[in-house]
Formats: sequence, C-alpha cells, structure tokens
Amino acid sequence: MIRFKRSEQGFTVIELMVVIVVLCILGSLVALTYSGVQTKNRNAERQTEIDALRAQLESYYAQTNTYPTLTAFNNAEWRSKNLKTLKEATLEDPSWNNTINACTSKGKIAAANAPTANCYSYQVTTTDGSACDNNKAICAHYTLTAILEGSEKYVKSSLN
Repeated sequence: MIRFKRSEQGFTVIELMVVIVVLCILGSLVALTYSGVQTKNRNAERQTEIDALRAQLESYYAQTNTYPTLTAFNNAEWRSKNLKTLKEATLEDPSWNNTINACTSKGKIAAANAPTANCYSYQVTTTDGSACDNNKAICAHYTLTAILEGSEKYVKSSLN
C-alpha cells in the first residue's frame, strides 16, 4: 500500500481567507482616511481663498471708500487693475468646473450672487441692505460665502 505524505508547506484556504479579509478591512480604512483628509484640505483651501478675497476687498475699500459691484468684481480686467495682487485662481473653488452656470461667465470663473455649492459668492449692498451700483447707491457692505463639503458655510463680511 502506498502512503502519501502530507505536505506541511503552504497555507490552508482558511488562513488565506483570513488574510484577505484583514487586507480588505485595512484597505477600506486607508481609503476612508484618505477621503477625509482630501475633504479637509479642500475646505481649508476654500477658507484660505475667502480670507484672501476679503483682504483684497478691504484693501480696495481703504483706497476708494466703496466696495466693487458684483459686475466689477466678476470682470477679470477690472480685477487686474484694482485688485492687483489677487491671483485669478483665488476665485476658483476646488470643486468648480465651467458647467456651473451660477459662477461661470463666458466659460471663466465668476463669483455667484448667492451661496452656491462649488462656487464662491459675493453679495454686495448699501448700508441698509438694498442693491447698489456705486453711482446712485454706494456699495458699503459685502458678504463672501463658500459652502464647505459637509454643507457648512464659511462666511466673511465686510469690516465696516
């Protein structure tokens, strides 16, 4: 009678299954952590950009005693003349794309006139909250808003 000797080398199916399950769990944890880190980074970028926009608007106000209208603020040529140190990319939310009509003008980035996801909004008014044009009614107050991932809003208003 021939006897087969059992080989002691290799892994059993159960051992392989346990290793695969553990690797899947670890992979899921890494993916979830990475996703959370990316969300925090995008939200931090939004807050930094809103703060930079606010600094530029306050600098402009110190020189002119008025804030720009939404139309002026959305005009790249006006921004390059009046907000000289503002980089064009500062207006761009990390999740913006040119298919978002609320903050796109002729395929380029623009501030929305109301808080909108994936856009920055710039709402400017007179001291009593009515519409302004800097001709008949001076723009004396603004609100900048970014909607963070998680639906929280980051809002900065004029200093005066």
